Amino acid sequence: MLKKILFFVFFCVMAAAYGAWAQFVNLSGNNPAIREYVEANEENWNRPIMYVFYSNRYCYECVKAMDMIYNLYEENYADSMSLFEINYNLDDEYQFRLAYDLTQPISIVIVRIKDGMSQGYYKIDNPQEWIADPFYFKEKITTLINNFLLQ
Repeated sequence: MLKKILFFVFFCVMAAAYGAWAQFVNLSGNNPAIREYVEANEENWNRPIMYVFYSNRYCYECVKAMDMIYNLYEENYADSMSLFEINYNLDDEYQFRLAYDLTQPISIVIVRIKDGMSQGYYKIDNPQEWIADPFYFKEKITTLINNFLLQ
C-alpha cells in the first residue's frame, strides 16, 4: 500500500513538473515557419525536427545548456532527427517567435513531420535551469522528447 501511495505522489509531482516545463500542441498542416527547413533537404520530409531557439538576452547558463543540448542531440538523435539552432530575435526569424510563442532565453521545439507537413510540436522551455545536474538534464529532456515522438 505504501508503494502505491508513493507512486501516486511521484506521479503527481512529475505531472506538475511536466506541465510547468513543456507544452504539446497538435498543429497539423503546412506551417510556413518550417517549410524552408523541410524543403531544403529531402531527408527532412518525414523526419522530426529539433529546433533550439535562443534569444539575444544575456543568460549565464545558456552557453553551457546549448552545449549540453548539442551533445544530447549527437548522442541520441543525430541519425533520426534534424537540428537547427535559431536566434528567434532576428527579424528574419520572427515567424518562429509567433508560431511557437517564444519568450524564454532557450526553448527546444520538436516538430513531428509527415509528408512534409507539421503534425504537431512539443516545446520545452528553460532547459538551462537544469544544467547543475547533467544526468537529470539528459534524462529529463530525452524522456520528454521520446514520449512526444512515441505518441
